[in-house]
Amino acid sequence: MSTYSLICTDIDGTLFRDDLSISARNRQALQDAIQAGYHVALVSGRSASNLQAIAHQLGITTSVGSFNGALTLSEEAVILDQRPIDYQDAVLALDDLAHTELEFFLYTNLGWYSQGETRWHEIEESITGIKGSVAPLRELEEHLTGEEIPLKLLAMHHDDSYISRMTATLEEHFAGRLNIFNSHPNYIEILPPSAHKGRSVEALTKHYGITREQVMVIGDYFNDVPMFEAAGLAIAMGNAPAGVQEKAHRITASNGEDGLALALESVL
Repeated sequence: MSTYSLICTDIDGTLFRDDLSISARNRQALQDAIQAGYHVALVSGRSASNLQAIAHQLGITTSVGSFNGALTLSEEAVILDQRPIDYQDAVLALDDLAHTELEFFLYTNLGWYSQGETRWHEIEESITGIKGSVAPLRELEEHLTGEEIPLKLLAMHHDDSYISRMTATLEEHFAGRLNIFNSHPNYIEILPPSAHKGRSVEALTKHYGITREQVMVIGDYFNDVPMFEAAGLAIAMGNAPAGVQEKAHRITASNGEDGLALALESVL
């Protein structure tokens, strides 16, 4: 076994091919890593329940860093770190989003919500396999009280340039109060200010009683950079933008060429 103890991998653009399939080689490499004694974590913008379903599909048990670091769970589904959005900031963000052309979803610890069964709603259900609930804006705000904890807002639009403009507008409006960034050219992620993928890596590092030098991470987009900064070995996918690759220690092949498996095989 190498000097690494924990392997954290992104999902979309890393584990998954562009058609959202998982290659046999990637699946085998993850299974081999666990058999060799490594801890494996799936760290993504996806929900915890979706990541647990992906782990089941892979035939492995993993810890998860979900919602881009807002909720981190152990292999036993114990909460290691949770960073909810402040209620007032969530309400203000929902109101801002309602006055734009953006489609948007609210994710809580109990499920996810949209304002209608639109094309984006159908895509999200198809991608995650988790049925969403439809609720008007005022009802969405009601879901932020009681047992439901707001963890993430996700806004989307088909026009990349509109996404760029709205990202800048929201960043200016909520500076210091919310962490707003792009996880995809068509997506705007809205999280509490302290939440990012690096937080999940830090929580898992502490949970396993290891140092950052014993952590290996693999990712493909700008939201993976905080994860890179929390690890001893950061590997960028061949399909990652140049700005992401320059933040990594190594570059592997693309997600269509088993880049994740190649990275894992290099240390197994």
